[in-house]
Amino acid sequence: MIQNEGLIEFSADYGIMTPFWNNWIISGVLLLLILLLPGSFSDNNPFTKGDKKVLVRQSTILTTLALLLFIGLLLVPEDDLSIYFPIFKILLLLIGPVMMFSIYKQKRSKNNILSIHSYLKDNQWLYPSIVTVVWIILYFFSPLANPEVPEYEMDLIVLIIGASFSFLMNSVLEELFYRVWLQTRLEALLGTWPAIMASSLLWAIWHMAIQGGDSADIAFSNVIVNQGVMGLFLGFLWAKYRNVWVLIIIHGLINFPMQIVAGLF
Repeated sequence: MIQNEGLIEFSADYGIMTPFWNNWIISGVLLLLILLLPGSFSDNNPFTKGDKKVLVRQSTILTTLALLLFIGLLLVPEDDLSIYFPIFKILLLLIGPVMMFSIYKQKRSKNNILSIHSYLKDNQWLYPSIVTVVWIILYFFSPLANPEVPEYEMDLIVLIIGASFSFLMNSVLEELFYRVWLQTRLEALLGTWPAIMASSLLWAIWHMAIQGGDSADIAFSNVIVNQGVMGLFLGFLWAKYRNVWVLIIIHGLINFPMQIVAGLF
């Protein structure tokens, strides 16, 4: 961070730099807001009453899959990254976990993860929505917002198809794997904040393959202060309110090409 004078590469698609403290301030404000809003962590994790041995095995498998994604993407030649990226993600973040669920026959856990009704509570939508609105204001409309980026040079239909694929592969799949499947289990084993930090780290480090700089130290610093800090916010939001749809919306808006809106309207 010292080498880059406090600037980080905030997107894998552009080389535009922004001060890292912008992201820190936004995430810090949101973490404080989540802490102050009503809600309880008690009795909102189905794995706290499950078989601990099974929980340890499942957490180990999921953590291993996350590490394999990180290692695999780093080992792939940069020119081939776009080919292997979706393959590795589908194999390691989707097929691997689904096979694990099938082997352990954890139907109750799987339903809790994939069904919105399993996590609905009186404050399930109200307070997460407040947090989301504040995030939108800070991330897009405040002095801390990221700078405008160049438009993609492609047909609007192609851009929409690409954005839709990216939404499923990144926003949906990553939030399911890192927050819902991995973090929820780690919370039952390690506690809330150790689990949030561990899942945020595992989520952040795979981004080293697609952004952050030419040297490993700068790339690692970049993803820790960028995705790592964002992961703390998303992880805390998930731990308190268990609303995966809000996480997907926020993650989706981070990656969403705003020129689609301009092109449609």
